[in-house]
Amino acid sequence: MAGLRSFACIAFLAGVFAATQAGADPAFEQFYKGNQVKLFASAGPGSGYSIWTRFIGLHLGRHIPGEPSVTVQYMPGAGGLIAANYMYSVAPKDGREIASLAREAPSLGLMSGTAARYDPLKLNWLGTPTSESNICVVGKDAPARTVEDLYAKEIIVGTDGVGSGMHIFPVALNSLLKTRFKVIDGYSDSAAVLLAADRGEIHGSCQSAETLFRARGDAIRSGAMRIILQGGLKPNPKFTDVPFVLDLATTEDQKQALRFLYSSLTFGRPYVTSPGVPPERVAALRKAYMAMFADKDFLADAARQGYEIAPISGEDMQAMVAELARTPRHIIDQVAALIDPKNR
Repeated sequence: MAGLRSFACIAFLAGVFAATQAGADPAFEQFYKGNQVKLFASAGPGSGYSIWTRFIGLHLGRHIPGEPSVTVQYMPGAGGLIAANYMYSVAPKDGREIASLAREAPSLGLMSGTAARYDPLKLNWLGTPTSESNICVVGKDAPARTVEDLYAKEIIVGTDGVGSGMHIFPVALNSLLKTRFKVIDGYSDSAAVLLAADRGEIHGSCQSAETLFRARGDAIRSGAMRIILQGGLKPNPKFTDVPFVLDLATTEDQKQALRFLYSSLTFGRPYVTSPGVPPERVAALRKAYMAMFADKDFLADAARQGYEIAPISGEDMQAMVAELARTPRHIIDQVAALIDPKNR
């Protein structure tokens, strides 16, 4: 997965360069002028994905030639898979609909036996505003305090559906490393999961670090919520005292499976349009998307609201998905079996 990181490192410079290229095709501008772009959030209104989608929706339209209006709509369900399946099979093939998908969408689409009904190689990836780390947090009274407790004590975590990282990571860790997370699905979004933790219905959850600090930063800093595990392709320097998931692997197969599993974090908050959109329109949408991240008003607004901007271009994301698809089939099948034992 080293290539995934190298793509991410050069993406911002590539995006700024793309934003300075020649003006838009008049036909492209005419298509969007006076038109409307639907921007779908693949989770409920309280999710970190939806918060990002509303923010992107405020700025994206003025960077698309013709300056169409952008309307945010919600299409939650199955941890984001409903929106991904819709974009692949139902959405119009003209670039009028864009979706913010779950970061797990590329890897889930490569697995057989899941509810994913799309080929991630055929979706048109527009880019992501940032990459992510995943952290598992629990309330101060939860039984887990050390790494050893993850193996010895039941930790109840909530999720917003089987396609989301909140479900996938703890279920896979149970299968692969023999941790003892008890996973409770069915909450509407990440905000509902955190409210359940506040009420004591569950101990906590495994979510995006950015989402958790935005929603419960004060609780984490005060110790009212504790970080018990971090996941990703490399440790986050913000969490130097938190156990790192790859360090828990004891075999090379476990490490390979964990790398594939956590590669999704590199995709951050990915945006796509449907297959079949004319290539020149995809290229123009990608250019408009990256131009937004070089806009001083966008960056000032992001700074005011505490967003960390480290974008990856659509071209680089397309290449990242292609690299992910070259993962040995037995590793992909192993991870699919970890997520859902029926795939064994």
